[in-house]
Amino acid sequence: MVFPSKKDRWITVLLWGIAIIGLLIPIRTGNLLSVLLILPLIGLLLWFWFRTDYRIIGEKLKIRYGPVRQTINIKEIQVIFKAKKNPLAAAPALSLDRIVLHCGKFNVTSISPQDKQQFLQALVAINPHIKMEKSLKQSLS
Repeated sequence: MVFPSKKDRWITVLLWGIAIIGLLIPIRTGNLLSVLLILPLIGLLLWFWFRTDYRIIGEKLKIRYGPVRQTINIKEIQVIFKAKKNPLAAAPALSLDRIVLHCGKFNVTSISPQDKQQFLQALVAINPHIKMEKSLKQSLS
């Protein structure tokens, strides 16, 4: 199952704004070398936009965040709770509406699946021992 990342408007404006402005300025100044240098950076930035999702394959959760990949064994997820809305927190998510997955002692990952309820149901179907914040549990009922 593939769960796309939820995308906040402000992140949309930020990513696309940087990409467009980063390309338009060198084009307007006529600096072809700058355009050629900035294109790979814009491509990398938009890679995050187009390729951020969460895949459940067997008992594994595979997280894609642009070029970054992470795999979590769903049986090792112990606790899930809502994340605090911190725009500065680095996370494989395109939204501040995140959930945090605790796996083991130090492995913590914040993600933002678009359909949080269906995503959580899929995780609990594989690992019914996952503890959840009360508000997340209620959304599953």
